[in-house]
Amino acid sequence: MVNKHLTVKIIEGLHFRALAKILRITREQQCSVIFQKENGEKAHAESFLEMLSLCSIAGTTLQVTVNGHNENKTLTMIQDVFEHGAGI
Repeated sequence: MVNKHLTVKIIEGLHFRALAKILRITREQQCSVIFQKENGEKAHAESFLEMLSLCSIAGTTLQVTVNGHNENKTLTMIQDVFEHGAGI
């Protein structure tokens, strides 16, 4: 299990395309990913609605916990989404 605090840097925040990319990453890498806000609110990356409910706008910091195969690779890929968006 690996943990890291990541800050959303994309202007639009974690919007539909970015969240869809994170969901695709977690499925492809076969990892369990949990996002947690500073207030304790959590969301599983496998649940699109839970992730949307975090309302992660630019500047939001989330603790990301990754558990499973290729944890470090998965975390790096998610960090790229936080910084650069969905690449579209």
